[in-house]
Amino acid sequence: MFRSRNPRQPWWALLLLLATPSLLAAGLTLNAEQQAWLRQHPQIVWAAERDYQPFIYLDAQQQPRGLSHDLLMLLQQRLNLPLQRAPAAPLDQLLTDVRAGKIDLLTSLRPTPERAEYLAFTAAYVQVPTVLLLRRDQRNNLTLNELQGQKVAVGQGYAVEGFVRQHYPQVLWQALPGDREGIQALLNRQVEAVVLDLGSASYLLPQFNPSALQIGTRIGFDYPLSLAYRKDWPELGSILDTGLRSLSLQEREALLAPWLQPLAKPPHAPGGQLLQGAALLMLLLAVILLASYAWQRHRAAS
Repeated sequence: MFRSRNPRQPWWALLLLLATPSLLAAGLTLNAEQQAWLRQHPQIVWAAERDYQPFIYLDAQQQPRGLSHDLLMLLQQRLNLPLQRAPAAPLDQLLTDVRAGKIDLLTSLRPTPERAEYLAFTAAYVQVPTVLLLRRDQRNNLTLNELQGQKVAVGQGYAVEGFVRQHYPQVLWQALPGDREGIQALLNRQVEAVVLDLGSASYLLPQFNPSALQIGTRIGFDYPLSLAYRKDWPELGSILDTGLRSLSLQEREALLAPWLQPLAKPPHAPGGQLLQGAALLMLLLAVILLASYAWQRHRAAS
């Protein structure tokens, strides 16, 4: 039986913006092979996952938003990428469309052996732990080992789905289209818990009833999220990684900040202390990580 790592570790062990060696943005230049490849490929089709907040989702006007969308738009501008957007869909459908050759590029994906059969991945640009979301009337240190024979929701087609089905086969897994549906099922007592990543849990809670919910233990599975592209286009991966390396410290901070600020609720609001604690810790660790990144750049330049 699989045991999750450090089940009593505080749930807010955190969303990290990964620091990669950087080039000066002003001096970014694609090499001749990369430029030639872009000229030969005048259309790169990408699609947004419909509801993976705060990374990628559709807003009320059916326009894509999120941290990963902001990152992709910055790379499009910097690299002059000829992007064309296909209709948004749940992740399971997007992966089917990639295999069918209808989509070339996706955001916010964790590499898995199955996906690696038809996709390749950039360096990760954010890392997020996966946690249990519980009702407030449940023990906050409840683990998946204690939920055997009970219904637990997980996103259909999400990387974590294969992990939990393999390591916790006695749980009655309910594969739902997304995290939002899982949270609603939890509130309706149709499931006893939801498995989802910490960033999504923290971002979605205020949209439901945070006083009735709580973030529980980590399950031992993290999401290092990457841009994913068709495997037969390695040149596209090289171009995207060049763009990721070009991001400055200030640009990384600007990408992260808008998607952490919504978590900083007043502590007297319903669920406010829980969400404010998450936001403050995420910001603190991001600052530490970014400071380390700045020091590495300084050492490399000296």
